[in-house]
Amino acid sequence: MLAIVGIGLVACSGEEGAVVPSPEGQIVVKQSGGAGILKAECADKSYITQAADYIIEGTVEKVESRWNEDKTNIFTYTDLRIEKYVKGRSFAENNLRIVTPGGTVGEISQWVEDQPIFHEGEKVRIYFEEVNGGFFIVCGQFGVEER
Repeated sequence: MLAIVGIGLVACSGEEGAVVPSPEGQIVVKQSGGAGILKAECADKSYITQAADYIIEGTVEKVESRWNEDKTNIFTYTDLRIEKYVKGRSFAENNLRIVTPGGTVGEISQWVEDQPIFHEGEKVRIYFEEVNGGFFIVCGQFGVEER
């Protein structure tokens, strides 16, 4: 039996009890937490492009969902190999880890609206910004494009 839990707007930046593994030198980008459905500007690609500090293109190498430490929420960890910097300075490593709320572990699924969903082997363009030393996808699912 598959259980699906729908969660409304969740700010991924406030992942209480979540363990965000980050291999040494890897940049962690988090989901913006539902901003895409709250801001009318997010429907405008020029707004997303201007708001982004970084625009990168790459290939999804690994996608894994797991429970947080308290087993109260599921998070999906997506590893991406950067192939091109369209905007922003290059990082020391050409890998990103994207953390989004929701996912499936065993027979339990949590769904969070406005979240991008990644698939291994997929080529994507991601728009993200730097806020207080952290990195966040601009405008939720609107800040991710297949290419």
